[in-house]
Amino acid sequence: MLAAFTLLIVFGFLPALFGYIANVRGSLEKCTWYYQQTQAVKGWTVNEYSLAAFFTSTTLLYAAGSLTLIGMKLNLMSGLGLLLLSCLTALAYLCCYWKIPVIVAKYGGPLKALLGAVAIGVATLSKIYSDAGIAELTGLSPQDLPGAQLLLTFLLTPTIWFLGLSLSLGYLSLPVIAILFLRSVYRDFRKKKDGEKNGSNLRDVAALVAVFFSVIILLSLTEKIASKDFYEPRLKQAIVFASFHLPTSYCGLTDTKGVQVVPMSDDRAAIAIPHEKLGYTFELIDCKPKNKGSDEVNAILEKTNSIQK
Repeated sequence: MLAAFTLLIVFGFLPALFGYIANVRGSLEKCTWYYQQTQAVKGWTVNEYSLAAFFTSTTLLYAAGSLTLIGMKLNLMSGLGLLLLSCLTALAYLCCYWKIPVIVAKYGGPLKALLGAVAIGVATLSKIYSDAGIAELTGLSPQDLPGAQLLLTFLLTPTIWFLGLSLSLGYLSLPVIAILFLRSVYRDFRKKKDGEKNGSNLRDVAALVAVFFSVIILLSLTEKIASKDFYEPRLKQAIVFASFHLPTSYCGLTDTKGVQVVPMSDDRAAIAIPHEKLGYTFELIDCKPKNKGSDEVNAILEKTNSIQK
């Protein structure tokens, strides 16, 4: 499919583009018109630039979706990147539309206090969920895996922020969509009543679409992240990366590629075994490392001294 798409670009789109450019350069009227449009773009406000970015990213998203109809599917990262780009540009346009920076500057003190309280709450929830995740996914005590506690708390903090903001925007979207719709209808009615023929509700309609797009994308990503099939193998991989560092030979077992061990108290250890679907499975085993005798230690020390001399 990639080869077919490349051929379409090289032998279809590019010749048509170069031909159109040559046609424009040969026409004084078209050159003048494009020059005027360029000067107009330079005079755009931030609101208009954000609207253009949202329109462009949404067009790219629809174009990528139309490619799937002819069998040319994008890879996961490309599709996710387009979704995030559309969501971010939609949120950026909504920030400009609602004049969020002005509101933040006006009520900066109370908002900072509220944000600080929420940040403390998120940090607390991250610690709670990290301990609960370790206990649920491994069956081990979180206190026996301090490295995993630290890493999962670090990973869950932005995740909880994202999920909380997504759900909050999802609940707020219902009254916001209703307000935007009624506002657009009211402005339409006023323009018709006042006899305005050149008025446009483009910004109101774009804000309505931006709310819908951003909420749908955020809630879809939230549903994906919150599914057990998504987070379970990834959290298990993070736990193994943070705490399981020793080979199986540490406990006198046969060395096995990918299998890692973490020692615990009372002559015990936990072993992480790779699993195709679950990422890892965990087992608690007896583990008493073999201690070296005094003769072996003396031999090692003598060898070290000889090397240093």
